[in-house]
Amino acid sequence: MSSGLGSYLPGSYEDLVKQAAAALDAGDFEASIAIQYRLLDRLSRLSERGLARRPELHDLHRQVRLDLKEILVWKRRLPEAIEVMEVLLRTHPEQSAIWRTEIAMLHIVSEDVETGLAGLEALTRDYPDEIAPWLLLADQTRVAGYLDRSQAALDRAQQCDAHGDEALVGFLNYVRFHLLRDLGQIDEALAAWEEALTHDPERAETVREVYAMLTEAGRYDEALSYVARDENRIQAAYQRALIASLQGRTEEAGQGWQEVAEMDPDEYEYGHDAWVEAVLRLGDPDPALEWLEEALPEVGTARLLALTGMCWAMRGDVELAKVSFQTATKMHRIRQPQQQKLDSAEWRLLDSLVADDETKAPLKPYFAVIETL
Repeated sequence: MSSGLGSYLPGSYEDLVKQAAAALDAGDFEASIAIQYRLLDRLSRLSERGLARRPELHDLHRQVRLDLKEILVWKRRLPEAIEVMEVLLRTHPEQSAIWRTEIAMLHIVSEDVETGLAGLEALTRDYPDEIAPWLLLADQTRVAGYLDRSQAALDRAQQCDAHGDEALVGFLNYVRFHLLRDLGQIDEALAAWEEALTHDPERAETVREVYAMLTEAGRYDEALSYVARDENRIQAAYQRALIASLQGRTEEAGQGWQEVAEMDPDEYEYGHDAWVEAVLRLGDPDPALEWLEEALPEVGTARLLALTGMCWAMRGDVELAKVSFQTATKMHRIRQPQQQKLDSAEWRLLDSLVADDETKAPLKPYFAVIETL
């Protein structure tokens, strides 16, 4: 934070900002939240004349609200997060479209999906010629399961001018890939992904989604052709081993898991979950758990947290497994609020890794499964 905000005197704006940051760094979320509310209270009392004299405080007001919103979302205090953002519509109206989008997404995250979608639809009415609102509406209606509405929004987005933004056109086709995949139109989904790649080469990093789709459909040879295009060696080797396993080539699959396990996950920016899963499939969770305990603060994802829970389950520690699955579920719901539990595929993996039914039984409620042990 710039020293232009004032002195470091106790109780100054600068001091409160630093106190809030220090509390957050120390893991004291409640203290950080309280300090930021205190800071916002002071900033909200400033007159327009005072803000005109010190415009940096106007910017600080906005930033504190955005920072506080992130913490409140993480703590699942979503109604508060919405209230914090709604104030920005009044204090910083020049960015109202951004705030309205944020508020709509917060409603979706808080499981008030219809209100959130209504907010996104209102944005498309107010900005009918802008492609971004239509794309967001298409993506979120798809996630909510409204595939017809998603298709309509996507078709409308395609009529908008992308103003030469190739990455945006790439994203449009990437959204179309997801929709077509969910509709079960695999060949059309492949074409959409290839089209996305022509506009935005960075979409090549999402090739794992393509070969995962083909693998799930049992189109193993095609899947392997896309695996060959994955520059991430961990992901590619993992998928080859998985396909070997699905085809009943057990010895080859085992060799593949071992190949992945011998790689260094720290050399890769993504795909760490493939390394962890390969290690677990070899039967010893300790190497994975040792790496996860150090890496999670830096590269933690819902998937890695779920795999951490599986590590603890393999070691017979049900309570620590529960903690990991709870945290994974919370993180997963932030990204996909309609999915209240971890995917059934994760349960099948856990079921294959842990033989003891007494260990698995209390963990089953965290997964979207209906089978009984």
